[in-house]
Amino acid sequence: MQVVYLLAKGIFWISLFLLLLGLWRPWVVLWWLEYQNRLRVIKYYGSIMTVAGILWLITKGTRLY
Repeated sequence: MQVVYLLAKGIFWISLFLLLLGLWRPWVVLWWLEYQNRLRVIKYYGSIMTVAGILWLITKGTRLY
């Protein structure tokens, strides 16, 4: 469970960084798409961040010290 906790935490922070970067310059984080806009950045990286954040919060209580 510790591995899932650390992976979810890392993915959360990386996707938060990419989300904020994408709101500033969408073409930097959505370079593979033909058409980039801020709504797509929120859709892609926001959904990844939400799932990772929920998983991080669920596994936070089961963390071993």
